[in-house]
Parts: sequence; structure tokens; C-alpha cells
Amino acid sequence: NALHCYTCDWEESNWKCLKAEKCSDKDEYCVTNVASVGIGILSLWKRITKKCSETCPFHNFKLGLATYTSYCCQTFLCNLSACPG
Repeated sequence: NALHCYTCDWEESNWKCLKAEKCSDKDEYCVTNVASVGIGILSLWKRITKKCSETCPFHNFKLGLATYTSYCCQTFLCNLSACPG
């Protein structure tokens, strides 16, 4: 009963992150990492990475205008959106 997650690597649009992949038996999480640079809701630059993972890496740092955030979930193709919820 392997987990399935959406996967992509450093894409600028979530539309390019809609490739579903079967995870290995060891993987327990779907992870979405979002790196962005912007002011408030104005995003000047964004990159999205999605993958299967054995662990849930929790990143949430902000440095000036840059942010790097990770979200984890554990259900079938749960990492569809580029943000939690």
C-alpha cells in the first residue's frame, strides 16, 4: 500500500508539479518545499519542489525578503497545492 505523491524539482509553477509518482515502501510523507522572494503577497520569484520522503523535514525560515517553507502530508496525492490547506 505505497504512498503516491506529486513530484517536481525546482519548478517555477505549480502547474509543472502535477506528475504523480509511486513512493517507495520506506516513504511515509509527501513533501512540498517552496522557496520564494517577495514583499508581502507580491512574489518576485518562486521555486517549488515536491517529493516522496521517509521523514518530514520542517523548514520555515525567513531571511529578509526570502522565505523557505516545507509542508508534509501523509495521504494519497495530498501535496497537490503549493501551500498548506
